[in-house]
Amino acid sequence: MKKYLNIIILSSLFSIGFEAINIFNSPSDLALSGAGVASRELIYNSPAVPKVSSPNLSFSTNRWLQNFTGNSFAFSSGTYRFRFNSIGVDDINVYDDIPSESPLDVISSHYLAFGLSKSYTLNNYILGVGSNIQYTQLFTENKFAISFDLGLKKNISDKIRAGILIENLSSDNIDLPLNSTVGLSIYSKKIQTEILFDYNYSTIHNNGLHLGVINKNKYLTLNFGYSLYESRTTMSSGIKFTIKEKYKFIYSILSLENSNLGLSHYFGLEISI
Repeated sequence: MKKYLNIIILSSLFSIGFEAINIFNSPSDLALSGAGVASRELIYNSPAVPKVSSPNLSFSTNRWLQNFTGNSFAFSSGTYRFRFNSIGVDDINVYDDIPSESPLDVISSHYLAFGLSKSYTLNNYILGVGSNIQYTQLFTENKFAISFDLGLKKNISDKIRAGILIENLSSDNIDLPLNSTVGLSIYSKKIQTEILFDYNYSTIHNNGLHLGVINKNKYLTLNFGYSLYESRTTMSSGIKFTIKEKYKFIYSILSLENSNLGLSHYFGLEISI
């Protein structure tokens, strides 16, 4: 069924064009409401991640707000990470400010991104550099951009880790949303829980706070997240089942508070090769 939306509402609430960069790009990212730039557990939310012991494949599909849907694929091996993300919608009905029974037009919007990153370990520091090719389509307008990400993590102690992430550095004459984040991770081995605190500045949403909790056991991982901006607030959670230490099935859900836009869902599968 087609969604009947006024284009003014659509532009202010949904990620159109390169604003789709800010849509969560993995089940774990959505489950934590974007928290975790200093996390010891996550391997795809920052280019600054330690070397993985075995290659990992990740497949996921999502349904974002108001029928926006997408898919993602990620692969990690050693200190390299590759990822692909897509999201879009094909049946946006455009109306004028004056209500009418028939739309002015039916449009589509799509966003694609390919990313490759590598990390380096220097004493207690992990430095990561990532490059991205991004494409967006709205109406008949198509845009491409090349951007870079920088990530840095430091092990302060066995329990505490700090992180910095800068996303979408670019010299292209395109308004890519720039994100800058500093974060802290506190880990308790006794209860196998990681607590995440992030402060983010976005050129779209301005200043914001992210909080996340990861509780990991042998077969079950529980995630909880919360983010607070002046323009939006999210609450989220997720669950991950591990089978024979090789297969991981993931489900995440997110709510955009004080809106009637519905829930966002993410389904994923991770395979250790």
